[in-house]
Amino acid sequence: MDLAAKPAPTKYRAYFNPHYLRNDFLQNQPSNLNLSAEDFSHLIEAVVRAIVKVGQTQDLEQAIVIRDELRRLPDTLLTEVLNQVILQLVPIDPVLCRWFIIDVFLRDAPSEGRADVAERINILLVDLQSFPAE
Repeated sequence: MDLAAKPAPTKYRAYFNPHYLRNDFLQNQPSNLNLSAEDFSHLIEAVVRAIVKVGQTQDLEQAIVIRDELRRLPDTLLTEVLNQVILQLVPIDPVLCRWFIIDVFLRDAPSEGRADVAERINILLVDLQSFPAE
């Protein structure tokens, strides 16, 4: 699954460009942001692609820009986005998933919270590895 090769839909391309993230998407949305299933899917895909791109160079500054833009989402949407990003990143690159979620996104969180999320990522990875390859 090569996410970096497939361009993001135009609506999200500028917003989740790891080189320069703009706030156009969130700026034009109400605070109780309700996305259609299709828009939500595109948002997740764009976030994952941005993280994969930033992860190629481990550019912490750009990763923090992605984190800061994600934090602008309403809490409930942010939780759903992060859950889906984790579910998509773990099978692609578990090390990248841990780096972005724990070292970047949760960098200011208490160590107990970071450890809890790390354990959940590890459990997900074990669960995914327990399924036979098709």
